Amino acid sequence: MEERNTKKVKPKNTNKKKTRSMNVWMLILLVAIIVVVIVIVINNKKSKKESANTANGENTSNSYVEEIEDGVKINKSTRLNEAKEIDGLTVANIQLTTESGMTTLLADVTNNSGARTEVKSIEITLLSEDGAELTKVTGIINALEAGETTQLNIAMTSDYVNAYDFNINIK
Repeated sequence: MEERNTKKVKPKNTNKKKTRSMNVWMLILLVAIIVVVIVIVINNKKSKKESANTANGENTSNSYVEEIEDGVKINKSTRLNEAKEIDGLTVANIQLTTESGMTTLLADVTNNSGARTEVKSIEITLLSEDGAELTKVTGIINALEAGETTQLNIAMTSDYVNAYDFNINIK
């Protein structure tokens, strides 16, 4: 006769495997949630910093800054473009542009004093919307006959296209 194996085979404990698998998935889900929270917090901080920079005039998203060519921005602030008078000289037609981090200030200077002027060193202070000083730059105005106009050209090695206004002084 044949003998049958009457030993009962214990089923393998699949509950432990299911529990481990579930724990791994829970851990993966927890890590994913933490990563998402970190990304949201970082983006929120960047957004707040950009808003603060805009308020301080450090961002080129001002309504008076316009991109005229790829990478070339021009300042269209009405205050910056107002003519300024100093010692019989009129500084007008101001153009402030930036390209590749370099800012150029161009302006027409007319001698309205009625007499010939000598070479003058001037200091221009660029100001933000709230009147804070952004930078001071020095320029030279050539000698001018009465009524004569020349162009002032000052280059700066930083981006100041966000200036809202300027002051001018003879040095």
